[in-house]
Amino acid sequence: MATATATSVPPQERLSFSSDGETIQADLYGRLPAARAAILVHGQNWDASGWRGVAPLFVARGVPALALNLRGYAGSSGKTNRYRPDKPWTPVADLRAAKAALRGRGVKEIAVVGSSMGGSAALVSSFEGDVDCVVAISAPVAAVPDELSKKITGRKLFVCADRDSLRATPNVLACFSAASAPKKLVLFGGREHSRAMFAAPYGDEALGEIVEFVCRRG
Repeated sequence: MATATATSVPPQERLSFSSDGETIQADLYGRLPAARAAILVHGQNWDASGWRGVAPLFVARGVPALALNLRGYAGSSGKTNRYRPDKPWTPVADLRAAKAALRGRGVKEIAVVGSSMGGSAALVSSFEGDVDCVVAISAPVAAVPDELSKKITGRKLFVCADRDSLRATPNVLACFSAASAPKKLVLFGGREHSRAMFAAPYGDEALGEIVEFVCRRG
């Protein structure tokens, strides 16, 4: 299996763009325009700076990475709301704005990589049918109806620990089972959730799987 080692470096540029009237801040690693770029979406208890050791791995493979600060995180205005089936979910709107910002800078293909809350947002964002691939790390945390899992588009990678500390594993397995092909599931032995997986003994292997999936063509 592929492996990759994280090395923290600062972003090359800070981007700002509007999402439903809120100002969203994001860290760009690498240079635009580019044929393909990745959007990285953080979890509930961290922000875009948590991707500093991961984003350069994509750049090294020729894929710029945009680490997104959702509303209310690290300079982005507004507040990220909780998911409610009957109400718009702000992370999806913020991702829509991020995708538009990248396309405005010449990006043709977009991958969305999200962890925990960000992983759920990445999956829902793919409903719009405008991403090449989506990576869900320790997500979805909560159970998802099969009819929603079937709406996930693009190539799909689910990465999770087999004894996830937030008990996400059964929900990840169910979502993966209901999602359409092409799809891939990678389980690691452990209890780590979200970005804690990157510091686990299998961390380099997990990152290698994610980077290879995003950066390969087809």
